[in-house]
Amino acid sequence: MVRGRVSTAPQGPNTARTAFPRTITSNDRILILAIGDVHGDFGPLFRATEAEPAAVVLLQVGDLTAGKPGRELQPDGDPCTLGDLAIPLVWVHGNHEHWDLFTSTGDGNTSKVPGNHLFPGTRYIVPGTEISVVGLPGNYAPTWFNHSKPFAGDRARHFNRDDVDAMARNPYPTILLMHEAFRGQAPGRIGIMGIPVLAQLVQELRPALVLTGHHHLFGVGGIGSTLAIGLPTAQDGYLRLWFERSGALGEWELVTWPTEGDYEVDRSMNGSAPPDADETRHHPTTSTVRIGLEQGDQ
Repeated sequence: MVRGRVSTAPQGPNTARTAFPRTITSNDRILILAIGDVHGDFGPLFRATEAEPAAVVLLQVGDLTAGKPGRELQPDGDPCTLGDLAIPLVWVHGNHEHWDLFTSTGDGNTSKVPGNHLFPGTRYIVPGTEISVVGLPGNYAPTWFNHSKPFAGDRARHFNRDDVDAMARNPYPTILLMHEAFRGQAPGRIGIMGIPVLAQLVQELRPALVLTGHHHLFGVGGIGSTLAIGLPTAQDGYLRLWFERSGALGEWELVTWPTEGDYEVDRSMNGSAPPDADETRHHPTTSTVRIGLEQGDQ
């Protein structure tokens, strides 16, 4: 069983969280962070990595920059600052990006945005482990799916059939990052959402874990033995993932940012409050819930 829960982050940017939940006894576990759509507000990325000194990598599922003038909530931060993150950033682009920053080269890299930008057919291996990360960037457009690339201008936001076919170069990854959800996985703002071609991709690659964004809502699902988590925005929180070095996923936890004046003592996973925490402070109004997903649940 892969277990998960939702909790609230400790208040204050200098308060680090305990590295491992009480149920994990081995010191040989790997902590990986994952965060949702950023839209150019890079503060939550720095807050998450500063609060998690044991983490080894930060995964991001697209819309890293804010590339749609008039449709973003705030001005875009400077992407160059992402080079100052304490741990490696591994990410796929979404459909809100500054496309002039994403000049791709033959080996699938970009030169203007720090981090490990995954393109179809490329992968990232977490150092010292067998944890592999692959990614399908962009979103689906039926009118562009069968067209050949390159796509001009902001049409670069779409993936095509060649991109999906290229994913077969790295079957059975530990983690698959996608900006858009597969059919039936996305939180249902208007019923069942997601893209059927992505459901087929997940079934073919058979990753242990799929992480998606785009819909800005938290949700948990799966296909067969694959666990799938749809991430809320970076401004809502981030995900903690514990792996064996072999790539086996043990537990996960969604950490939500507290509202001003709120603090939650996280007893069920960490066993104690952060140093000097005042346990008399009131808890958030949102309740903590536990979520369990049997491998194979639909």
